[in-house]
Amino acid sequence: SQTFKIPARIQQTAIFTIRDFLSKVSNSQYLFINLIEAPILALLLALVIRYRGSHDAEYLYRHNDNIPAYILICILVALFMGLTVSAEEIIRDRKILKREKFLNLSRSSYLISKLTILFGLSAIQTLSFVLIGNIVLDIEGMHLAYWLMLFTVSCHANVLGLNISSAFNSAVTVYIIIPLLIIPQMVMSGLIFNFDKLN
Repeated sequence: SQTFKIPARIQQTAIFTIRDFLSKVSNSQYLFINLIEAPILALLLALVIRYRGSHDAEYLYRHNDNIPAYILICILVALFMGLTVSAEEIIRDRKILKREKFLNLSRSSYLISKLTILFGLSAIQTLSFVLIGNIVLDIEGMHLAYWLMLFTVSCHANVLGLNISSAFNSAVTVYIIIPLLIIPQMVMSGLIFNFDKLN
């Protein structure tokens, strides 16, 4: 009987993914900051935006005029978190990639492994953000919709971060570029300025 062989690209993807995962897990400071960042931001944002009308009034979701602004800020937070976790990924691995260049390893396997880890981290970040923010603001029955929206935005930001990480050699340059990527998206969102009133 013939033995089943796992294709080389799948093996390489698995090795890259495991190596990247172990690297991130071993860096406890990186892991702690990235996992605690989303719930803290959600709690602060939701507490500030939880508008009651007057001090004596009971909070009601339907009376909260801040919800459209909350959704915009959620999207910006997802963009920011997605960019910050991915912006240095390829820069950080540049020396390793140079050493392994002669091995003719698959570039697509390396990128798929990066996306797997980053998308997993973004899924956890956005889920914790949505759960805490929605509970504080009494947003019911919308957890999945909010999570899918923010997770998609965060994945877009992950891909964007990997692109700028591969394009530049310095982490400082990358973090200067991030506002140039986020601010135009804020302006063109339609929530800050009405499209009819733009030049």
